[in-house]
Amino acid sequence: MKKSKRRIAAFTSVVSLASGAAMVAPPALASGDELISGEIVGTPAAISSGGFAGSYYTVTNISKVKKVTHASKYYNGTISNAKATYSSKKQLTLTAGLTYSVGASTGATVDLIAVAAKLESNTRLDLAASGSKTSGSTLSISATTKPKKYLVVAAGNTQVTGKWKKNYCASGNSGVVVKASGTGKSHTIRETAAVQCDLSQPSGSLAGLAKSRSC
Repeated sequence: MKKSKRRIAAFTSVVSLASGAAMVAPPALASGDELISGEIVGTPAAISSGGFAGSYYTVTNISKVKKVTHASKYYNGTISNAKATYSSKKQLTLTAGLTYSVGASTGATVDLIAVAAKLESNTRLDLAASGSKTSGSTLSISATTKPKKYLVVAAGNTQVTGKWKKNYCASGNSGVVVKASGTGKSHTIRETAAVQCDLSQPSGSLAGLAKSRSC
C-alpha cells in the first residue's frame, strides 16, 4: 500500500512539471537522426517532447581550429639587431554565418543569434556575430630581428564550426520534427604574433602554427 502511494505521488509530480513548458528541458537529439522525404523532415522514431512545446536548437560535432589570416617572413642579414615595424597583408578571410543542409527550400526561419549562443556556450569562447568577417587590413607589428635570423609576423583567429538543428515539437504528445539543419561557423577575436624561426613555440598556439607554415 505504501509503495502504491509513493507511485501515485511520483506520477502527480511528473504531471505537475509537464504542465509548465518552461520547467521541462527539451529532449536531446542524437546526431544524424533526421529523415528526409520530399519536403517533410522528421525523426525515424518519434521522440517524446516530455511536455515541451515549441522550437529549440541543438549543436553537435563542434571543432576549434587555429587559422592564419596574415603572415610574412623577414630575414635580418646584418650583424646587428634590426628593430622595425613589419607588415603583412591579408591571406585568408573567415566569415561567421550559417549554411543549410535542410530547411532552406521550405523557408524555415532560423534564429542566427540562438545558434551562435549555442556555439559560444559549448566552446566557452566569445564568437563573432553572423556575417562578421576577419580583418582585411594590413597587419603591422614592431619587433626586433636577431642577426642572421628569420622573423615571421602573423595574425589569425580560432575558427569554430558545428552542426546545428532547429527542432520543433507541436505539443507535449508529439514527436520532435527537425525543421532545419546545417553547419554554423564563426571565429574569435584576432591574435597576432612575431615569431623568430629558430625558437620553439607552444604547441597549438598561433605562433606555433605560423612557424610551421612560414619558417
